[in-house]
Amino acid sequence: MKGTGMRERVMADEKLTLTLEGKAADKLAALAAESGHSPAVYAALMIEDYFEREMAEIGALKAAVKSADEGNLVPHEEVVRRLRAAINRAGQAAAE
Repeated sequence: MKGTGMRERVMADEKLTLTLEGKAADKLAALAAESGHSPAVYAALMIEDYFEREMAEIGALKAAVKSADEGNLVPHEEVVRRLRAAINRAGQAAAE
């Protein structure tokens, strides 16, 4: 993270009320207590990180669909052949 600390990374553009229960609440409280940062700072960072991962996954899925639409596909028989070969190699390696 750039800047002088994690607080600069969290931008308070939206107010959100979040209720955590059970283990998640306990883990967040423990993390905040150990680090000295507020639970709100960690919650905002976690949500931001989650959004980044989800957007990356959506982008990868869209790229895969576009590639398939362009005809960049592997025939079923070739996939089966490759999988069987990988399974055979794994079995041989385990036997050694």
